[in-house]
Amino acid sequence: MGDLRPKPELWAALGQGALLTEILTDFYNRAFEDPQLAPFFEGTTKPWIVQKQYSFLRSKFTGENIFFGHRPRNAHHWMVISNELFDHRAAMMEDCMRRAGLAEHFIAQWMEVEEVFRKQIVKAQPIPRKLSGVALPLDGYGSIEVAVGSLCDGCTGAIDAGATAHYHLRTGVMYCQQCMPEPAQGVEV
Repeated sequence: MGDLRPKPELWAALGQGALLTEILTDFYNRAFEDPQLAPFFEGTTKPWIVQKQYSFLRSKFTGENIFFGHRPRNAHHWMVISNELFDHRAAMMEDCMRRAGLAEHFIAQWMEVEEVFRKQIVKAQPIPRKLSGVALPLDGYGSIEVAVGSLCDGCTGAIDAGATAHYHLRTGVMYCQQCMPEPAQGVEV
């Protein structure tokens, strides 16, 4: 297994994060246009994914406990990613690092961290996300009484606090009563 100890020299070479932001912004600008990678970012904004990846990598490079997102296994649980696609993404990331002027030995350190997670990300079929060791469903819808007002992901209309909304179990996409997708009507969890 790779080395996940903090890498203060790498963090310093990344300008305490400034160069990391530049590299990630370049990478995701390219990834959102890449025919192999773009489908994985449907429904995601570039600023959101840059911030999430920044937070994750900063926690790995510095040892700071600042990342509160899903671990790689759960974040990628639904994605069918081959070794070839993992390598394609890695090559694109390395190219972004070189374009930003990061030294080769720091590129190697960064890629060693990414390689640690290959076994959690590469798979031939979706796997259930796990919460406290319990496998969650990959598909279907649930209903929830909304505690705080929200917006429907279908029509962007208001869902008032106290109203019932329906949400996709895997993606969390939420719908008002009028926009609930037809096949899922009446499905309760």
